[in-house]
Amino acid sequence: MIFDFMLKWYIGGLKALRLKRITRGVSIMLEDLKVKDLIGVRNRIYFVDAEDTADVAALKLRNFKVRTTGVMKEGKMVGVVGHSDFSTKIVALGRRPSEVKVADIMSTELRTVTLETSFYECLDLMNSHGISHLFILDADGNYHGMLAWSDLQRILTGELKYQLKVAQEYAFGPHINALSR
Repeated sequence: MIFDFMLKWYIGGLKALRLKRITRGVSIMLEDLKVKDLIGVRNRIYFVDAEDTADVAALKLRNFKVRTTGVMKEGKMVGVVGHSDFSTKIVALGRRPSEVKVADIMSTELRTVTLETSFYECLDLMNSHGISHLFILDADGNYHGMLAWSDLQRILTGELKYQLKVAQEYAFGPHINALSR
């Protein structure tokens, strides 16, 4: 899979180069980035209740402008539900969304991380399990939202751009980036 190859190549290159990443104005080694650095301070954490009906949950996802979210029951994370659950477990089977509880369609096999989990551990978890979301829980089991592949991708893209700039400046001198503006 091209993704696996690129991820392994990229991680190997970053570990070898030990480049610095700028996070909230503080220089941090990329391998020292933690989940708490990646998510920053979140004003809202989205979730649906396990007892919500599927139609209510689908409206919440639309209003939240997300495709996947955590499912809570009595203040604890119990599952995950996303657009694919609605299409494959309700629509494809001809069920009525207003008669199906989220608890009946959610996935319960969750991959979780803590606020102290490293950037590389998150990449490895997503890659080895073929998933695109990790759920963030603290030591007490409190839900802090999700870390999506797109969150990690944003960091990877920024680092690739930085590496390209450094390589171009090394090869052609600092004036090369001034010419490309």
